[in-house]
Amino acid sequence: MDVAGARALKAKIDARQQLHWQQASAVLEGLQDPADPDAEHLVRCRGNVREYELRPGRRYAKQLVDGRWQTSPGLR
Repeated sequence: MDVAGARALKAKIDARQQLHWQQASAVLEGLQDPADPDAEHLVRCRGNVREYELRPGRRYAKQLVDGRWQTSPGLR
C-alpha cells in the first residue's frame, strides 16, 4: 500500500470510529465531547463498547449506557 492508500484507509477508519462515538445521545446533545478524547488509544469499537489500550496490558472500555459513554476499568 502506498502513502495515499494508507491515508485513505486511515480516513475511513477515523470516520467510522467517529460515527460510532456519535451514537451516544449525550454527544449529539453537546453533553459529552464531540470527539472521543481517548481516540488515540482506541483498539476496537463494536456494538455499545469501545475498547482502549493505554499501553500493553493496560486496557479499559467505555460502554454506552443511557445515551452516555461511561468508562469501565480493567478489560482482559
